[in-house]
Amino acid sequence: MTVGDDYDNELEDSQESHVHRRGGLSRNLWRLAIVIGVAQFSMSVWSWQFGIYMETLLEFWQMGLTFSIGTFASIIGFLSSGIISDLIGRKKTLLFAFLPMGLGMFLLVLFPIWPLFPLFYGVVHFGWSFVLITARAGPADQIAQDKGKNAAKVFIMVLMPAFLMDGISPLFASLLLMTGFEAQFLLVIGGMFTVVSAITAIAFFRETLATEVKTKAREGPIIAFRGLGSNFWKLVCGTAGFSFAFNMAFPYLGNLIVNEWGIDDSIFGLAWGLSSISVAILTLVLGGLADKRVKRALIVAIIADSLIMFGFAIGGGILFLFVLNILWAIPIVVWIGAERALIVEGVGDEMQGRALGTYQVIMSSIGMVAQIVGSLIWTVTGSLRYLWLIASVTGFIFIGVIILALRSIKLANEQ
Repeated sequence: MTVGDDYDNELEDSQESHVHRRGGLSRNLWRLAIVIGVAQFSMSVWSWQFGIYMETLLEFWQMGLTFSIGTFASIIGFLSSGIISDLIGRKKTLLFAFLPMGLGMFLLVLFPIWPLFPLFYGVVHFGWSFVLITARAGPADQIAQDKGKNAAKVFIMVLMPAFLMDGISPLFASLLLMTGFEAQFLLVIGGMFTVVSAITAIAFFRETLATEVKTKAREGPIIAFRGLGSNFWKLVCGTAGFSFAFNMAFPYLGNLIVNEWGIDDSIFGLAWGLSSISVAILTLVLGGLADKRVKRALIVAIIADSLIMFGFAIGGGILFLFVLNILWAIPIVVWIGAERALIVEGVGDEMQGRALGTYQVIMSSIGMVAQIVGSLIWTVTGSLRYLWLIASVTGFIFIGVIILALRSIKLANEQ
């Protein structure tokens, strides 16, 4: 990326600020959205089924440890990618991501043995964390240029192709499994699509971070927790408990559906796919909903998530599976948009990548512990229904904490 490229990009964004943006996104953010969508396919084609696949190879505690190692690797990636993307730009950070992603997927196929298996899984998630932060930092650059206008909508709209791919890839993978392909082949497809993702990024995506912002970021401290502001830390304190509850159960959703609901993994893949496609459709319809009452939207979404976790704990049957997965799309859309808008509220332009990365580091650290606790509950009780029930009740308990934390947060557009 040359200085001339940065200038052209800034000129293009300046011109776009005077015209209607489709879905609230500039042309370059739509290009980023396409790249993220391709990268999402490379992950989603196998990750929806990964817990089921691991159960054929590992013990329960080894599965919990594998998920936790993946989360730990993501934590390192979130922290480093947030800093790196502020210093060298979003595009270079995104391009780096695809190397460990592809390498890790191919190694999982070649050496599916303990203890190498969780290490390779960690390599994949280290790379994937760079993609996730770029998918948040790129929109944050536009939001900063627009003075915070429609923040929730911009954050969620850039993920619309990713949700669509997250829906299509399990449908495609389920058809492969039903025709006799092994689960390992899904990892091979994922590894191949990391190459496609890199080519797409090189060809289409242009830098979103202005040169002067990168210069300002390099002049300041690498890690500056105080610079994130009080609103940021209030949000962290408010959402930490629910994040723990959610991550106790979510990694084991596939195992719950296949083992205790007694539903074939290919049917679960279809339900997962329809849920993500529903999210993609609702993104277009509800993308700006959270901007009207961003704090209230986050609370309502978390209450709905807790109710749906309770539904998974007590439910059963194919019809109920499809209903729950499709209904889940609504709070997901609202939650993502509201949460990310609150993360960057009041954070300087040169620190938005670090704010997004730091928040995800904290939530992932909580999730890493929660995944181990979830696997222990599964081991002790012998039932994933109990695990999901405990997660749901815990989520409801922490809703009060979220309400108190959000009430203390002052937004720029609030009286």
